[in-house]
Amino acid sequence: MRMGRPTKKRSTRSNKSKETVNPNPPKFSSPTLIVGQISSNVIQSILAPALTDLAITSVEEYADALMVYEQAMVQQKLADGFIDEDDGELEEGEEVELDLDGNIVASSNDDEADAASPTTNNKTNMMPPPSTNHLFTTQNDIDELSTLLTDTSAHFSTPANTYKIHANAAKFERLLDEKYGKFRPFIEAHPQVEVVLKNIQRKYAMGQFSPLRKETPVSKTTAIMVLFMMHRNNVRLEALVLMATFCLVGLQPWALVTLVALGKWEMERRKGRRVLGMPRKMVVCEPYYAREENNNGEEIKEESEEEERAKKYALLTQPVGTKFNPADLSLRDDEYDVLLLGSGVETLYTAALLSRAGRKVCVLSPMEDVSECVAMEKQKQEGGRFAKVPFDVKGANVAHLSKQQQLLAPALSTTTDTQGGIRFARIGSGSDGYAHSILSVPGLGTDAISGETIPVIINAEGPLALAEYCSTCLGDGYPGTDLDGNDNGNSTSLGYIKACRQINAGSGDYYLSKLFASGSDKLKSSESNVYQQATLRPASAFLNKCLPLNAHIRCLMSALGMCNENLSPDHTSMAAHVTHLCAMMNEEGMAYPVGGPRALCHALTSVVEQCGGRVVSGAPLQELLFEKLPAVDDKESVKKKKAKEEKE
Repeated sequence: MRMGRPTKKRSTRSNKSKETVNPNPPKFSSPTLIVGQISSNVIQSILAPALTDLAITSVEEYADALMVYEQAMVQQKLADGFIDEDDGELEEGEEVELDLDGNIVASSNDDEADAASPTTNNKTNMMPPPSTNHLFTTQNDIDELSTLLTDTSAHFSTPANTYKIHANAAKFERLLDEKYGKFRPFIEAHPQVEVVLKNIQRKYAMGQFSPLRKETPVSKTTAIMVLFMMHRNNVRLEALVLMATFCLVGLQPWALVTLVALGKWEMERRKGRRVLGMPRKMVVCEPYYAREENNNGEEIKEESEEEERAKKYALLTQPVGTKFNPADLSLRDDEYDVLLLGSGVETLYTAALLSRAGRKVCVLSPMEDVSECVAMEKQKQEGGRFAKVPFDVKGANVAHLSKQQQLLAPALSTTTDTQGGIRFARIGSGSDGYAHSILSVPGLGTDAISGETIPVIINAEGPLALAEYCSTCLGDGYPGTDLDGNDNGNSTSLGYIKACRQINAGSGDYYLSKLFASGSDKLKSSESNVYQQATLRPASAFLNKCLPLNAHIRCLMSALGMCNENLSPDHTSMAAHVTHLCAMMNEEGMAYPVGGPRALCHALTSVVEQCGGRVVSGAPLQELLFEKLPAVDDKESVKKKKAKEEKE
């Protein structure tokens, strides 16, 4: 016996789970649904019972309507007196015909009776048959619905979820049609292409193809310092803009290369734009020293380097142009688009450009040699060493060689060389600073008016070297940076040269506006307007105003600006003075064509003749007679006239 608490009686009742009844069942729920359990088979639990009830209700309604119709038909026949009351019932053992729904089909005798009845055609009093628009009319329809729901439920409720495979496949097919369209067969035949496209799309979504970087390659302070140093070193504006987009904006390298390529393509496209009247394809020219060929187009023989050089030398001894022959009537009978009168490199350069532009040009020169060179026909001394050697008496020095070569290329370019075989040699040497001119001005650098002269050597060291010479020998101020930040210092000569360069900056636009009058408004600028004003003023006014104190500096600048002019400053245009001074102070120095101006004129003459023109020398010109021809409309004017007529 246990002391303490009394023993607790154990309950003999079993702990059965109490079934709870949901007082508020769901509105749309299956009859077999147990509250607290969740079924993923929506078709079997919800849709199947609801659709089955609707099908049964539809069949019952159709059956009721059919029975009502049959009773109404019997009553109608009784009322018409066609049958007796006992005829409506079937006798035992009587055979009748039934349709697929189990309805009695009227016999042929009944049909004949109906036809003979006088009231058969009166259909207005007859009850219409029940509507056959019911979806479910028989038990067979209900069984088919149950089978369809069972199969559908089994398809979507399998443990392997096979329906998802079919759904994903259908979705994949739809996406392929939306993405690739007519290219879908190609993608299906080459699936690796789709893999590459997806990788590109993924990288693009991650921002790897963005033209801008998330962070700039260098800090803004460093970028600004680099741009400032590039600007101080006179880097071109295009390079500064590209550097700013790369360092400050953070442009990607591939985007920078693409931007440069597009700019280069646009510039080339604008350069290659055809000017009105120019042919679509320019005439291909051969070099003026091309080897001779036979009738079959093959070279006669292989020439060595020495033989080719000797051939060029022999060609340089010949004068430029075809000598005028009064008996030759072809010059009179031929028709030309342009007639040029004159000689020298300038005339032949103009003729070559016009020939390349599709014009037929004729150059008439009164000189025996169109290149304006003079040759000694006979020389008895030293065995005739200098016989027929051309001498340049005019001077063909070329300044700004890099720009001049760009201007000469359109006129000289051939199949083998963009410069037509013409080369330029720089005057001077590195030891003397590529000196190219020596100026001797009477009284320059001396204190007394006498015949004594101090020559001034002009080289390619630029304006700063000349300013230092003026400071040392001519009493001018020393160039440098003063307290005000002026980089000219106290040198008036350096300031004068810089002012001339600013005026000369608009010379190109000014002359182009004179050549192309139709586009003069687009070519005009503030710089060209300044140069235009300089053409209307004498050089003396500019010299006296800028250099009023030091006569030596004024004389030196006057000599630099008019070294090739036999005129005083009062009779020289300020524009010509500025252009000549800038050419003398060019940092590239002066260059001279290899072979002299005769070689250059031979190359230009070859281009004119290959394009159908002629260069005639020794033509005695007394008067020119012109015949007025009817105007010939070009293609552009004809198109404009047609457009106006269509509008009217």
